[in-house]
Formats: sequence, structure tokens, C-alpha cells
Amino acid sequence: MNLKINKQSVVPLYKQIENGIKNLIKHEELVNGYKLPPERKLAAELGVHRNTVILAYNRLIAEGFIVSSRTSPRGYFVMRNRNKTMGNMFFPLEKMIRYHFTTKEKVFSQIFDESYSREILSLGGIVMDHELELVPRMVNIFENMKDGHWYQNICATQENETERLKDNICCILKKRNMYIDKRNIQIVPETTQALSYIIDLYLQEGDCIVLEEPVIPDTINLFRNKGIKTIGVSLEEDGPNLKELELLIMEKGPKFLYIMPNFQNPTAKVMSLHKRLDLLEISYKYGIPIIEDDSLHDFNYSDKDIPTLYSLDRYKSVIYIDTFTLTFLPGTQTAFVIGPYEPIAMIGEYIKMSQVMLTNIGQYMLNEFIESGDYEEYLINLRDYYRRKRDYLIEELNKGENKSFSLHCPEGGLFVWCDLDDKINEKKLFDICREMGLLIMPGYIFYPDGYQGSGHIRLCFSKLNEKDIKKAVAILNEAIKIVLEQNEGEDNE
Repeated sequence: MNLKINKQSVVPLYKQIENGIKNLIKHEELVNGYKLPPERKLAAELGVHRNTVILAYNRLIAEGFIVSSRTSPRGYFVMRNRNKTMGNMFFPLEKMIRYHFTTKEKVFSQIFDESYSREILSLGGIVMDHELELVPRMVNIFENMKDGHWYQNICATQENETERLKDNICCILKKRNMYIDKRNIQIVPETTQALSYIIDLYLQEGDCIVLEEPVIPDTINLFRNKGIKTIGVSLEEDGPNLKELELLIMEKGPKFLYIMPNFQNPTAKVMSLHKRLDLLEISYKYGIPIIEDDSLHDFNYSDKDIPTLYSLDRYKSVIYIDTFTLTFLPGTQTAFVIGPYEPIAMIGEYIKMSQVMLTNIGQYMLNEFIESGDYEEYLINLRDYYRRKRDYLIEELNKGENKSFSLHCPEGGLFVWCDLDDKINEKKLFDICREMGLLIMPGYIFYPDGYQGSGHIRLCFSKLNEKDIKKAVAILNEAIKIVLEQNEGEDNE
């Protein structure tokens, strides 16, 4: 590829690469379907950093000049000519997903996948280890299944177990002071699937949604993959900055607000009651509905339980989603959406049209578990178990002589959010920890467009026992010392 750049030019290098590729496409030197060089290769040829090439490629993708494929054939391809021509209409590049996974999302997914490995200590991904508490209770359910009645129940109709589960969810929500009619409940495979249904039914490509930042990359990917623009509103200690939010609403005109008021991921912050009330007033004022994600509600370690946005809502402006994924058997994929009857019914029809199959056997076992009377006791024990883990991690983190980060003890959730000292490069810290056998989640991946100021790390305590937590914190402290020593060496040079 005949591409040249001028490092003395005032034009940024990424822009030169972007413009150079555009010109080659316009002059048909790069034709439709041409495979561009990999990021590292082009960076080496031009003598620039790989991130410079990635930025140029991402801008070209956003403008529709090229596409990226994560499946065979992998790579970046020119796809500028949109004129329909006869030929192989099912050529994979023509039907490819629109969104290119960024480096941040790749790192996030990789850390999550590697967190399941027993060969590495992980404070990175949310991996549950409540099997020792759950399995004995499941044995009774399996024993009762020997009589065969369960088979008839799940084979009759899907609706039998689904309606039964809706009744049980109504009983669970009453304890949250949420009094729901089961016609306002829709069972879905997962919370992300619920978001996907809402996007498909109510949003069009180019619409925008406001969400709290920092935010997990999977959520960003879900929206962007469907052509939805995401706008981040900054978080304060007691929830989103509402003045900033109102300015964004007036400027951008979003169609939805996506909010996680309880133990927001990744910060574990809790929105105060007065901010919840004020947020609802903003929703009413501008006519913008709210999607409330309460998927960490069961991991509340405090004595207070602030009312949900849904329970405070006076004008049917909130759709509420929650999941059993973190508290029940892995793989059963059972979550639910509640809201006004019309959108809930529409989601139900959409699921039928899409022929989405919910796990009937999973619903049966969950119903048996809830109705056995064991479920509430199990949740109490589960919260106590993870509370002890949180306390132990906080205790170990505070023991260290190293004061290169600050933290607060979260009231709930499964992770601790740490603010790093200005001298600590979070990417360098992540790399060193990994080399030493520890996974942490660097904060930069939670900011889609980057951020100013010092770095962060998220430490998830769900997987490790106390012995391994102690080892993990020792590695983290040692890695911080190495980063600081490297910084001193660079300064001396």
C-alpha cells in the first residue's frame, strides 16, 4: 500500500493515515474488498505507535470507508462502494457487524475469560464461587426430580413455568416494596438481552442514549453494535452529575437514560435518595424514559435499602431489569424486565417473533428453589459470605505501607474501585501484575473516550478466598513498588 506520512507536519499522524487511505480508496488504488495491513504491520512500516493506526482505522470504520472482521476472513477491509451489483450476495463482508471491537473491549473480555483459570489469581472478572453454598441446596431439588413430575411440567408448555416464575418474582419484589402485577413482568435470558430488545423496539440507528461513566465495555459494545450513540455523564459520590446530565439532554436529545443506581459497575457507587427523586423529575421534564439496571441488588451489605427508581416513579417512565445469573446456577440465564404493560407486552411479542427459547428446566429449578423456602436463607448467607470477602480485601489493602491509591469501602456489589496516585500508570501496573500472576481490571477500559487525571483499577473479590486475596494484594503492592521504581529510573535518566 503506497501510504506516506510526514512526521514534521502539524497534521496529526492518525489524520494523515486516515486521509491517505481515503485518497487511495477514492482514486481506486484500494478497491472494494481490499485487505488493509494489520495494525502492527502498518505501524512498523510507518514508524508510528500501533494506537495511532488503530485510531485511524476506527475513524475510517465510523465513516464507512472500511469494515473490520473478527471472524474468518479476519482483518480490515475496504468497503466503500455501496452500489448493489450482481454476484455473491452472501459474501461475509457484505453482512458483517457494523462495530469494530476496540482494544479496550478486547482487554476486558480477555481478563474476564482468563479469570476462570485456576492458574492465575484474579481480581479482574466477576467470577462467582458460591457453589459450596448453592450445591447442597440443589441436591434436594435434584432428589425431588426423581419422581418424574418435573418432566411433565416442563414438557407441557413453556408458559407453565414462566407464569409460575412471574408469581415468584412478584413475591420477591414485595420485599423490596415493589408491588407488581405479573402482567408487567417479562422473563428474558439476560439483562443484556433485555437491553437489546429495548433497543430493537424503541431506537433507530443514530439515536443516542445517556449512561453513567465509567461504564463496562460490554454495555458500550451492545449499544454501538446496533448503531446507537452513547453519551457519558460523570459520576459523583452519590450518583450521576445531574446538572451535567440536564445539559447533555438539552444538547443531545437522548431517547433513553441507562442508570445503575445500586452498586454501579465498575465504581460500586450508590445513588442517593434525593438524586433518585431529582432524576425522575428530569425524566418527566424532558419526556425521557429510564432503564434501571438493578442486577447487583442482592449484594447489599448495608442496613439501608434505598427505594428503586421504579418504585418511586409516578408516571410510568421507568423500565426495571434484574437477573438471577449471579445468585443461581451458572448457565440457566434467567433475568426479568418489569415496566408499564405496553412495552412489556411488546417485548414479549418480540421474543415470540424472534423464537427465543428460554431455559424451561432452569425456570423449573429456580421455581422449586424459591418455593422451597431455602432461597431467602441462601441469599442471606450469600450476602454475608461476600461481605466478609469485601471486608478482608479492604483490610489487606489498607495494611500496606504503600499509599499510592485511595479507596472507599463499598456498601455492596462485588468489587472495590481504587483511585491511583498520579505517579502510577495503570496500564503499566496491569502489565506488571499480569507478569507476576495477578489479574486486575485497569480503569481506562471503562472510559470509551478516555479521561483526564489519575488512573483507576477495579478489584473484584468474588472469586478468591481469603488466602488468595492476601497473596493477590501482596502482588499488587509489589507491582506498585516496581512501577514507582521504574518511574524514578526514568526521571534520573
